Amino acid sequence: MRRVPLLILPVVLVAMAGSAAGADGASAPRIAIAQTLAPPGSPDDGDLAAAQSLLRIERQQENLDPTDPLPGQRYPWRIPRSAVDRPDERTGRLLHFVYVVASNMPDDQFDEKGILEDAARSMNVWTRQQTSPSKQWRLDTFTFHWDDPDTEEIEETPIEAVDVTMFRSSRPSGDLADLSNVDDELISRGLNQPNKRYLIYVASNAGGVCGEAFWTYDPRQDNFDGKYSSVYLYSSSGCRARQFAPSPTQPYFSESIAMQEMLHNDGLVPPGAPNGCGPLGIPFGHVCNPALIATPALDPNYSDVLYPFVGLPLNQKKLDEDNLDYYKTPYPLIRDLENGLYLEDA
Repeated sequence: MRRVPLLILPVVLVAMAGSAAGADGASAPRIAIAQTLAPPGSPDDGDLAAAQSLLRIERQQENLDPTDPLPGQRYPWRIPRSAVDRPDERTGRLLHFVYVVASNMPDDQFDEKGILEDAARSMNVWTRQQTSPSKQWRLDTFTFHWDDPDTEEIEETPIEAVDVTMFRSSRPSGDLADLSNVDDELISRGLNQPNKRYLIYVASNAGGVCGEAFWTYDPRQDNFDGKYSSVYLYSSSGCRARQFAPSPTQPYFSESIAMQEMLHNDGLVPPGAPNGCGPLGIPFGHVCNPALIATPALDPNYSDVLYPFVGLPLNQKKLDEDNLDYYKTPYPLIRDLENGLYLEDA
């Protein structure tokens, strides 16, 4: 028996637009928004967390020299900011990171501090560990030069970093709490290149929704690119969306959300997967045992990265443990991550 948690996971069918197109540029039918949720009972306290963060940042900035390291900075250097997608260093399909701050939400400078850098690198570590032969995401990168201020000599060191586009939106949090509005914001800024996929970290509060992604409920194995996915940084504390990887090798809770959304962009989990949620594929794109809805931690699918609730950090999640649903599945006609558009050999 499989559960049909219609009241727990609202899935929104979206109208076709340029943001939900196939890899060949043609409009792709049967597009939905798949969501990652906070565990049941999680409080919707994101606005309180945002207010506390705004106050903390304001106090820090009172005494912070612009050349000082940022509180929580991961590397000796600040990673330079850019409001645009920098020139590509590689050809072909690339995964591009975006950091969007709603007009009334705190700018935690996750891009400059190296936090998003570690998030991207740690997700690739996990992906390499979970795939055989090893695969990794094709990251969009750029190179800047840094001179160590603690040395007398001028010796600029080239640093390769993940390319992150950062901008503050004119829209408040409530207007950036669903992916249809978020991707409109990116498209208006030209962030809709045909060979790019966009993982968007949004400083907004979407309640119990931790992240969203465009996903297809067409099970056929073809080139589908959902193109846009989001992580909502100030949703319910149960999402733990701001609990980022502590290092470039150890993904944590935020990466658990991001990874699920990126996999949805490849059309996973496909309808018809043996462990797919619900007899009708609801909630879309996930694996679960519906009989255990009241006690999700007892669900044998709980540690799967495509379980609908966050629950565990990515370093404790698994990629299709039994290889039945979406990675190296024995069913040749349904979607499989082995054919992921934005993966490359490690």
